[in-house]
Amino acid sequence: MTADAPQLWAEHQVATLAEGAREWTVPPYGSLAWSQLPPNDPRRYAAVIEAAEQWRRQVAEGKRLDQLADHDPAAWYAEVTAGANDEARRLAGRLARVRTLADLDAARAHRPPHQLRATPGWPPVANAGKPGRYLYPAPCAMAA
Repeated sequence: MTADAPQLWAEHQVATLAEGAREWTVPPYGSLAWSQLPPNDPRRYAAVIEAAEQWRRQVAEGKRLDQLADHDPAAWYAEVTAGANDEARRLAGRLARVRTLADLDAARAHRPPHQLRATPGWPPVANAGKPGRYLYPAPCAMAA
């Protein structure tokens, strides 16, 4: 974006006010820090210029959006909702990975215990809760 004449003038004025200053922190216009500056402090003037420039830009942007709404409502809608759409796209990936209530309910549902089976060609499976007892493959499974 190219700078326009009022913006360049405002930047020049603030730079001129800042010349020779050891510390140059401009508090926002109307803030407590601004009101505590001495009346002749150049930072007070710089804050006023910066506030005026911000207001000018805000009014110009409002007028531009109003004209866009009048001439091309679809383009206006796309522009004013672009930030919300970007945020929705950013959140969609996270939301897709979140387990739904149905997923959580299904995970809590009672399932019958897994039936242990010995696999042919593998060692016998220790029978949980019954020390010294093992599961062996069924004879018919070994023939296959």
